[in-house]
Amino acid sequence: MSDRDSAVAAGVAVPDARHAAEDRPPGRSGPLRRVVRTGTDPTDEYTETPAERTYVLHVTPAESVQVTTSVEVSPTSVVRSLRVPVDTAKAARVAAAHAAVDALEGGGVLRGLRRIMAQRDLDAVRRVHRADTQRDATAWSERCSAAYEPFVRAFAADAKPRPESSPVLGIGPTNTAGQGHAWARAVERELPGVRAEAGALASANTSGHPADLAIGTDEWLSTDWQLGRLAHVLDRYTHYLAEGARAVFGRLGGGSWVDADLAELRVAGIELGLVLYGPEIRHPLDHRSRIEFSPFDPRHELTHALQARVDRLLPVLRDLDVPTFVATPDLIADVPDAVWLPAALDPATWHSAAPVLERERPVVAHPMNGPFLKGTARIEPMLHHLHDVGLIEYRRILPGAAEQLPGLLADVDIVLDQFACGTYGMTSCQAMAAGRLTISYLHESTLEHLPADVPVLNANPDSLAQTLERVVAEPEAARELAARGPAYVEEHHDGRRSARVLADFLGVAAP
Repeated sequence: MSDRDSAVAAGVAVPDARHAAEDRPPGRSGPLRRVVRTGTDPTDEYTETPAERTYVLHVTPAESVQVTTSVEVSPTSVVRSLRVPVDTAKAARVAAAHAAVDALEGGGVLRGLRRIMAQRDLDAVRRVHRADTQRDATAWSERCSAAYEPFVRAFAADAKPRPESSPVLGIGPTNTAGQGHAWARAVERELPGVRAEAGALASANTSGHPADLAIGTDEWLSTDWQLGRLAHVLDRYTHYLAEGARAVFGRLGGGSWVDADLAELRVAGIELGLVLYGPEIRHPLDHRSRIEFSPFDPRHELTHALQARVDRLLPVLRDLDVPTFVATPDLIADVPDAVWLPAALDPATWHSAAPVLERERPVVAHPMNGPFLKGTARIEPMLHHLHDVGLIEYRRILPGAAEQLPGLLADVDIVLDQFACGTYGMTSCQAMAAGRLTISYLHESTLEHLPADVPVLNANPDSLAQTLERVVAEPEAARELAARGPAYVEEHHDGRRSARVLADFLGVAAP
């Protein structure tokens, strides 16, 4: 029985992702051949017609002190122009003269005359520069080659692509909560012949979750690294999941979102999918209208920052029209065509034989990753009160190294996940795998997509105190619920279901 059939039999509404793949580009016919062409004049342009399935890097001197790049994409080839500073002093003078011309854009006779004079100055600076380079053309050519060398080397035009007859999935660049790496291992384990690797930006992977490719922030912003990343992706991957719709090649395409790289991926025959985690796509205004305990207070500056981020990304998503997955089921309300890609973890890492709710004063823990979206401010005063009166022992779990968390959860009785967004996330999965009593706020729109027997005790900020008092007074039912957690995680969150969801995107049979 397929994952979809199992879900339907369990009474779970699972959106069908297959329609999202109907208009996929033609299958991958091998990596693009990479070619380098260089020039020694800043005005050189690439005028040849590139051969089919060729990626041309055309490198010339820059008329600025920064490396700049642009790209032209046809259905069968790519030409990327790269402008590299060779003589920074001369480039700075040209850039200043160019800026003077640009500053005089607009109408008016006087402005037009000034612009003509500024253009003459720019032409004069260029003539002097050109004369200097022509005076010793050999030396200038050698300087150009030396300046180009790091970028040409990173582009690796002579590299031999690894032949792949089966799908190779790339995931990145955030590895949020370790999920990119977990999904990569899941598809390798569950889908025969499929290989995968996950990349992680250091700035996004602050808890130190394992990743196949570690990406430094400086690298992400560096053009030579970006060209190396481009070469790696083109040679290796047949499919790519862009986490948070982030760019694939760093800032090489000139933007933060993956749409800047889409045309190149399509020419290469690399199929693109998105996986969204929440903050980048959960619409604050809509969420507040639907969810009673929504965290998106219009008076809070973070609400406005998140709304602005979503407003920037939504048009990008509409234009991309690629298979889209969401990490938590509540996000289907924001992205109706998306498919839930369940979080994945290794149950053995989180297994604990420690007893639950046998202490007179149970230990209640609340992991503090993302307190705004978890509604922490709404529940903590009550938790401190129950701690002070002796009903519970309350522990905050502050963000830290990922490997420490299993031991911390094993030493508590009750784990509180989130009480604002109306779903459960990785914290609940980890707590259930550890056999701890898991409490979270599950809105009805989330419950539509979950099995009826999900072993999470549902409570909202208003009912949480009463729920905890009932658990302390009558712990037996809570113990039974907690005991069902490990089996639930084995069925839905050990990676098998995640791999089945991704099988169609990868074009392979689901197990």
